[in-house]
Amino acid sequence: MNKGKAHQLKRRHMMEIEWLEDFLALSSAGVFARAADARNISQSAFTRRIKNLEYWVGTPLFNRNVHPVELTSAGVAFKQTAIDTINALKLTRNDIRNSTRREAERLDFVALHALAISFFPFWLKHMIGHLGPIKSRLIAENFSGCAETILNGNADFMLCYSHPSVPTISDQERYPSTTIARDRIIAVSATETHGKARYDFDTENQTPFLSYPPDTFLGQISRVCIQRGNLEDRITPTYENSVAEALKYACLEGHGITFLPEGVVKRELAEGILIKVSQPAYETQIDVKLYRSIERARPELERFWRLAQK
Repeated sequence: MNKGKAHQLKRRHMMEIEWLEDFLALSSAGVFARAADARNISQSAFTRRIKNLEYWVGTPLFNRNVHPVELTSAGVAFKQTAIDTINALKLTRNDIRNSTRREAERLDFVALHALAISFFPFWLKHMIGHLGPIKSRLIAENFSGCAETILNGNADFMLCYSHPSVPTISDQERYPSTTIARDRIIAVSATETHGKARYDFDTENQTPFLSYPPDTFLGQISRVCIQRGNLEDRITPTYENSVAEALKYACLEGHGITFLPEGVVKRELAEGILIKVSQPAYETQIDVKLYRSIERARPELERFWRLAQK
């Protein structure tokens, strides 16, 4: 058997959606020529497709001994199935298209936990003020999780801190970035009832220190601050957490001193429930950077990126 005939036999065992539409057209028109015109194909091609459908079903669906043709008992039984199948497929197709359209309109962000809580909401409000309503989704991750998310193509943008001493994404051609804000890493303590710091670095005893894991971004930046201030001998680590917000609340409860981005504790500093205990000489400036994947491009994304770069 040659390949052409084998392919034809294989196709006969596969039902095509257009055959169902041909079937309904003929059941309505009753005449092959009229149904073929309605389907905008030649009569010979239309007749062949009806035969293919009947071959697939396994029995004739039309009585061709009368004019106009009529449905056989099998055809009558098959008609509602054909209608339901076509309607279900069209409905599913429309649902998928609408879902895809909504996803195309939505901007997907991944951000460090601290930025997701303390920075992203008001920054997004600023962007909306210039661009109008924005559909967005934000996933909060640690730095490695952020990098993995955008590198795997699961986010349009990545929002993270940046400092020359800590390596980030190196492929600037595929993942360009722009600085959208600046912050400082400062040391803070809870306050006593009279407003004085509960802990500081000037006591004779070692100060309880709330730290990040050493391999995290804020852990490495905290280490820079500690080395600049020669603080190693003045602190004793008592608690470790990779999430800045968690360390902030531990600090608020009086468990010790911690280094935090100033933006994370802006409200608490203003309210006087936390107080800065570091010196400008060893505080460290960090950038807030927005990275994008150039492999994900659509009008909504490009408009947002252009504004973010200004």
